[in-house]
Amino acid sequence: MIQGLSKPLDAIAQSAAWRDGEIRSKMFRHTYCAARLQTLDHGEPVSPFTVGKELGHGGKSLVEQIYGHLGQVRHRADMVEYRIENHREVLADRLTTLTD
Repeated sequence: MIQGLSKPLDAIAQSAAWRDGEIRSKMFRHTYCAARLQTLDHGEPVSPFTVGKELGHGGKSLVEQIYGHLGQVRHRADMVEYRIENHREVLADRLTTLTD
């Protein structure tokens, strides 16, 4: 069982020339939710209710309250994808460190 992710995440941050604490597990939930809200379910956009259940919530209300601002990218796919080009403007010079 994993006891804590802070130290491994700090090591990853340092290797990318970021500061300790800049990468935390909560970020992955937001990233997954944003990406999942852009996927298709039988050819239709996946419902916030489905995503809420996948995240362990009772339904869609927390997805809409907490993650409602996510999923604004108009890209839709059959599976969860993490496309750097969709986040290039926000991440700016951080991407240079990761891609060099």
